[in-house]
Amino acid sequence: MKQFTKHTIDTAPEASKEILTKVKEQNGAISNLFKYMAGSPAALEGYSNLSKSFFAKTSFTTGEQNLILLSSSVVNQCQYCIAAHTRGAKQNGIPSKIINEVRKQLPVSNQRLNALVTLTEKITVSRGHLEASDLEVFYDAGFTPEQVMDVIVGVSLKAMSNYINHVTENIISEDMEPFAMGKEIED
Repeated sequence: MKQFTKHTIDTAPEASKEILTKVKEQNGAISNLFKYMAGSPAALEGYSNLSKSFFAKTSFTTGEQNLILLSSSVVNQCQYCIAAHTRGAKQNGIPSKIINEVRKQLPVSNQRLNALVTLTEKITVSRGHLEASDLEVFYDAGFTPEQVMDVIVGVSLKAMSNYINHVTENIISEDMEPFAMGKEIED
């Protein structure tokens, strides 16, 4: 059976090299997800552009953005992204109690964040088929119709990375192991 290639900057197709170089400059390393995507310049560029838009142009805080990505990854059972966005949420001010609630798919103790996580989960599970009551709960928590669109951008971003991680059988790197599913996150 053919295997997916984890590319380096040197082995990647020419159209992927610039993005990989930028990722390495920004993060100090290139994650396995990007190494796998590099084989398809369209996948790498599409994910990179959508990710930039999500983090730079949505109205959510970075912590809330990571909760959206974590919630969708939990629904999609992507162990790699669960670890990555657990770390991201923690690094961006989301309390461990809330992170653990999201990871266990329990109601979130913060009402506003619960509305955000619940909507994210419902969009992911239903593939966007929401009830009016789902939106009302979200709006009652102080969110707007435009933020529904922003959540959909996050869910779309995670569909792409979660699915790529599934088909490549990407494993959690050692630096993300403390954030792996099944571990309780502590303050």
